[in-house]
Amino acid sequence: MITKYHMPVDIHFEIGCLKELGGFLSPSDRVLLVTDPGLRAVGLVERVEGVITPTGADHLVYDAVSPNPDAPLVEQAMETVRDYRPTKVVALGGGSSIDTAKVLAALATNEGPLVDYQWNGKPFSQAPLPLIAIPTTAGTGSEVTMCAVIVDRNCKKGINSPALFPAVALVDAELMASLPLYLTATTGMDALSHAVEAYVGKGANPITDAMAQEAIRLIGGALWRVCADGKNLEARRDMAMGSVLAGVAMDQAGLGLVHSLSSPLCTFFHMAHGEANAVLLKYCMDFNLMARPERFAHIAALLGENTAGMHPYQAAQASVRAVERLFDETGVRVPFASFGMKESDAELVASNLPGFLLANNPRAISQKQCEKLYLEILADQTR
Repeated sequence: MITKYHMPVDIHFEIGCLKELGGFLSPSDRVLLVTDPGLRAVGLVERVEGVITPTGADHLVYDAVSPNPDAPLVEQAMETVRDYRPTKVVALGGGSSIDTAKVLAALATNEGPLVDYQWNGKPFSQAPLPLIAIPTTAGTGSEVTMCAVIVDRNCKKGINSPALFPAVALVDAELMASLPLYLTATTGMDALSHAVEAYVGKGANPITDAMAQEAIRLIGGALWRVCADGKNLEARRDMAMGSVLAGVAMDQAGLGLVHSLSSPLCTFFHMAHGEANAVLLKYCMDFNLMARPERFAHIAALLGENTAGMHPYQAAQASVRAVERLFDETGVRVPFASFGMKESDAELVASNLPGFLLANNPRAISQKQCEKLYLEILADQTR
């Protein structure tokens, strides 16, 4: 086995490390702050501006990012980039804001439209603008990955390039303390799905295994605690570290069935990424059990299940129960029906899966099996 690992992001991880942002800026900088309206409403944009302003750097806020950012949003934002001509980009938010900022930073220094890089295989030949990523959720791990996911042609299509790695990640769990329960639970389950899929996927290696296992352990111990008390900074810190480790693991090892199935749910039914993954995880794990029973058995143990004396497959099944219990403990429900999903949509979902993600899944799956899995989830949701 050839193991490769590449992680150029300068990661700062500590409660209160937002203040370090000023050290990466100078009076000559023009800073584009990419974020969403919700973070402006809760005052986090103002907090970041409070760190930028004393540096003497000029700055402009672009706060029109929406969940599941699409190609038209990127083009709209690029108009701001071309007019303002930033020297640095700061991303504040979850995966949607950070992914958008990654693409803007790269397109600012590389000619041609997004489609050339997303669909036509054009490489980024010039270094992007320096990007400083400040996550406000313990979910996507985008602050440490070389992938940006943008919706186009009814697909959540990732753009993968070392040019998309942020220069710096400031992971400050204090910024996550105001995250509502629903987002805390669904983004936390998203982070868990990254770790699980990285650990059981075909691209796993000893380095990603170590990170994925620790991420599973941390998230399993912290998610219910942070859902019980969002101001619990110790639990927030554990979730943030779990998200970072899961992000590195999945970026290097790849993803699988969960993320493949979630793509059409997000594009056609406008589910948030974390919502879709939170629901899908246990079903996709159950489907994949036979391909990696020993690994799923270890996931069960990492999540606190007592698997002593169990047959490996029984122990593997315990991992599904553990994930179901963990999500139940958050008290959050994600009803598919509220997004307008129905049985007749099974073929639509199953025929629009990203094949590049399925290629890394530990077990092969047909379109008919995907339809059946979707219908099973829908039936469980309506019982």
